[in-house]
Amino acid sequence: MRHPIRFLWRVASAASLVLLLCPPARAASPEDHPAVPAILARTESLFQSMKSRDYPAIFAALSAKSRETIVAETVSALAAAKKRRPGETTAADTPSAPAKASPPDPEAVRSDFIAGGPTARDYWDAFLRRFDPDIALERSRWEIGSVGKDRAEILLTHHGADHPARLQLFREDGGWKVGLVETFWPR
Repeated sequence: MRHPIRFLWRVASAASLVLLLCPPARAASPEDHPAVPAILARTESLFQSMKSRDYPAIFAALSAKSRETIVAETVSALAAAKKRRPGETTAADTPSAPAKASPPDPEAVRSDFIAGGPTARDYWDAFLRRFDPDIALERSRWEIGSVGKDRAEILLTHHGADHPARLQLFREDGGWKVGLVETFWPR
């Protein structure tokens, strides 16, 4: 039969030795995630593209949901603009004009955004009249929020603001894309 005191002493000694030899585990910080440099680079490149008005680069940096939402909203706005207001004459009222204007083609609008065409220029110029990318680039503090396998968050706190904007990014097609719609559009 074992001696209970000696047995407890050996177990306690072994446990102490294990604890001394194994340093406590440190919780991994989001900043330590290997994807952080790519996440920060993508975000900065989006704001730099906005600043330089590189319309194809802006569109390419966006998540699939953001691109699709922007195309759909633009198609709707173009269709609404084509509708005739009561009492207003249009080219469609002339005998040589077609009887009815066709709705905008979503694929043509998407192609225009990809190429940085006139619709894209109009859209992004209007957007940038209300949003100054220098606010994010020069007048905000950037912090890494959560970082997962396919989703990340950057906290952008404008100087003097109480709460940060939580910019969402998504891993798509092997790279990080900015969720402009997911972050800023009302839900």
